[in-house]
Amino acid sequence: MPSIRLFGRRFNFASDDLTIPSLIDIILRLPLLVTFIIFRIKDESPNSTCPSSFYNGYFYPLLSVYIAITISAVFICFISTRGSPLKNIRPRRHMPLLIYIRLFLVLIDIGINIMGSVIIIRVFQMCAIILRATIITTIVLSWSVAIALFIILAFFIDLTGFVSAEKKWEMRIRLIFCCGRGYGGQSSDIKNIVKTLQYLFDDERFDLVPSDVAAGLILLQQEDAIEERSVNIIQNVPLELLKEGLYYNTYAQSAFGWFSLAYQYRLTFILRMLFATNFRTIGFCCGCCTCCASCCGNQDSVNDPCGNQYSTLRYLLRRQNPIILYANFHGAFHRAPFYIAADNEKKTIIVSIRGTLSATDVLTDINAVEDVLETELFGSGYCHSGMHSAAKYILDDISTRLNDIFTKYPDYKLIICGYSLGAGIASILSIQLKSKYPHLKCYGIAMPGSVLSENLALATRDFIYSYVVDADMIGRASMRSLEHLRDRIIDALSKCNRNKIRLLTMTLARTLIKRGQTFHSRNNRTQSLIDNSVTNSIIPTDVNPSISQLVLTHHSGQRVHLVLPGTIIHLYSTDRVGLFSRGISYRAGITTYDQFFQLIVHPRMWLDHFPASYSTALADIIENYEQISQQIA
Repeated sequence: MPSIRLFGRRFNFASDDLTIPSLIDIILRLPLLVTFIIFRIKDESPNSTCPSSFYNGYFYPLLSVYIAITISAVFICFISTRGSPLKNIRPRRHMPLLIYIRLFLVLIDIGINIMGSVIIIRVFQMCAIILRATIITTIVLSWSVAIALFIILAFFIDLTGFVSAEKKWEMRIRLIFCCGRGYGGQSSDIKNIVKTLQYLFDDERFDLVPSDVAAGLILLQQEDAIEERSVNIIQNVPLELLKEGLYYNTYAQSAFGWFSLAYQYRLTFILRMLFATNFRTIGFCCGCCTCCASCCGNQDSVNDPCGNQYSTLRYLLRRQNPIILYANFHGAFHRAPFYIAADNEKKTIIVSIRGTLSATDVLTDINAVEDVLETELFGSGYCHSGMHSAAKYILDDISTRLNDIFTKYPDYKLIICGYSLGAGIASILSIQLKSKYPHLKCYGIAMPGSVLSENLALATRDFIYSYVVDADMIGRASMRSLEHLRDRIIDALSKCNRNKIRLLTMTLARTLIKRGQTFHSRNNRTQSLIDNSVTNSIIPTDVNPSISQLVLTHHSGQRVHLVLPGTIIHLYSTDRVGLFSRGISYRAGITTYDQFFQLIVHPRMWLDHFPASYSTALADIIENYEQISQQIA
């Protein structure tokens, strides 16, 4: 940072991003250079191996350009490590000139290889074997480096000026998400995604490149590790609500199908998959299914011709042993796979919605523009646009089916659950179905932090339950928190005196192995689990006063803020934990959505979103709750 400018254009990398590429260039070329020199010194009689035309027309020019490239790479590597990301960039002011020289040497290298090809073909068999191998390696390396270099420059060039800002982001979406396949040409929704990305990243005051974000997160992790942060517990969680969350967590995670099976049983996944599908994934049946969709499929399963997804789902739910009434495995933009099951033990009809698993699911996630949501019971409000579209798709598919199902199971209650993206969709679907099914409840595991407007979030506290583990970044992700995180990164980089390569290596390594305490609770374990009157200090939701005035002058008051819906159950740890911590002990409390307005930069911010973290946290809290209750009794 700032991004580098070449040929009058901006590129999405900075002058301190070239240390590692230069080191790789040196490591690749130096052995060849040493081999060339050693061979020439030992070859006392050139005419006995290669003729003089080879040496004069190819060998010496190539040796010279290799030496020049290696020297230029050393200079680039050295200069890119000087200064700091933002505060001191003057030592790197000559970096564009070095890059021009390096590109010029690449062109010379290509020219030498082209002009020397004729000479090499004529004298190739006359040269020693070791020299032949070195020549072939040199040609392959030269062309590979040249092609890679120009591809990288083309990939990182900022197209602003050639195309509009909207078209630039749409091209990126098409490139990253399988050339745009999967969203079906829904241009209005893609425009919403473009607006979201522009809002976060196309601020003319900021000039961030990807490595700046990585370095900024490392700096913020150091800050957040020492911050005193306590939990605002407004009420403790009833044991029954924790048990219900753990129970329906199994249904929510099973919607991932084969991915959930692979995640839970890493070592025996293949064997279990074959067993679950009765070996239909191999052999004649699978071949039959490619030409006959009804060969192995199930009539209550959509987009599953071989029946493998359906069989895997039944295997994952073998302990609960529900009746799978309907399953739709079709996943696309604004189309989330889901299934309906009847649980005879709980006497519930369960609609479980899958979370993010594919690139098109990511597109649904980032379609975060506010959408108007009209409800019969709670009036109008706003919700996440991508989740709203997915909820409407599911509603259209299951409305009639639910009528038939509840005719067959009249004394059953409706439960809607989901994980991550599926949890957000489940909460919106629950609002739409609540008037028709008054006893409906929704269990959102790993609920995203940007789902409903505040009025709807408060109105749904009686039937929507959102579970968030510790520092889970998805539970805190919203336009407000991402904007605040961007501003904090800018401020942290402006104060940093270390070079970026040090931040991305040594500082990162030390940070990952360090244990930190995310939350500091003043209450002991017994009080936090049993005493319903415990209330800790509230986390301040205002912007950190240390952030620079430039950051403070920017606000996002134009947007409607979306928050976590319903009753929020925070599963948090007050232990010192790190990236590789095991056996973490958790506590639980009902809190408010304003506790999740800021992202906590922690080594486990992503791991806390994994399914194992939720299963472990819920099981640990229930176990400790029961142990303490027995001791008191």
